[in-house]
Amino acid sequence: MISKYITEDGLDFRDPYEREIILQQRREELAERLREKKERNKTYLKGQRGVRRYYDYDIPVYEDKDGNEIRQIKCVYTRDKRRKSLFKYLKYLKGKKVLVRNLAWKYAVTERTIQSDLKYLIDNGFIERQTNKTHLNRQIKNSYIVHPEKEKDFPFDDDCFVHPIIIAKQNENYYIITQSDYDESKVVRGYRNIELFFFELPEFPLKKTSDIDKISLTYANNVFGNNISLKYYGEVYSYIVKGKDVDEDTKKVYERWTNKLYFSLIELEKLYPPREGYRWITLKVAPRRIKRFDINKGLHYITKEILGVK
Repeated sequence: MISKYITEDGLDFRDPYEREIILQQRREELAERLREKKERNKTYLKGQRGVRRYYDYDIPVYEDKDGNEIRQIKCVYTRDKRRKSLFKYLKYLKGKKVLVRNLAWKYAVTERTIQSDLKYLIDNGFIERQTNKTHLNRQIKNSYIVHPEKEKDFPFDDDCFVHPIIIAKQNENYYIITQSDYDESKVVRGYRNIELFFFELPEFPLKKTSDIDKISLTYANNVFGNNISLKYYGEVYSYIVKGKDVDEDTKKVYERWTNKLYFSLIELEKLYPPREGYRWITLKVAPRRIKRFDINKGLHYITKEILGVK
């Protein structure tokens, strides 16, 4: 059995002369690790506040048109994007034990930053911390239990849109306002099938969620040409839609996108006559006329959860 005082090189730590050699080797190894750390830190790019960028060493260096060597940037994380990505990574781990320093390395930030991110996720109910201990009651790596249903509640820094839903009830049926080029005379005369007309819900981009009320009420007033007495529910539903753009020739994904949709609800007392370009259609047939999955998610939610229609 090799003694704990004997190194791999056969040096004996108990011997004063050989001990000095061992300590010198350790000092040199420490200095080398510090040099490597400094070189690695130089690879970080100086970005905006709250942004950490770093190079991807798995991709070879290429040259630009001027012959300069270029290395591809691996990722750019803002605080909100990092927290959303951290949430998804913990969801992928499914409660497996993980070290904070490993998470910090993964996202190229300090351990203190990751601790702050984890605290935010815990305080807002996105995850729960599970403390793990050995049979000797010594604490080891923590696990983080994710609540997937909370993902839609994340602050969103990608594209956001609001769909104002205007409904009214008449003869026990609910109706919804749509933008449409529908011309009843052309259908009657057989010039055009109703399926060829478009029926759409308006989609307004959002800079901040506090604009939802203002945009929704302005839209409702424009549809009917004047200020009307209405019952405004405010935001009633939100939905995250994800997609990707694929190159048809190479079949490679060149862009991924994530949008968050908000639905606001306005309920009128009766079917007010809308301006030209708008049309009432029954809520029951709206999913067949408006052929967008994300919009129909909002319509189904309003129909079942708010109006109570089965």
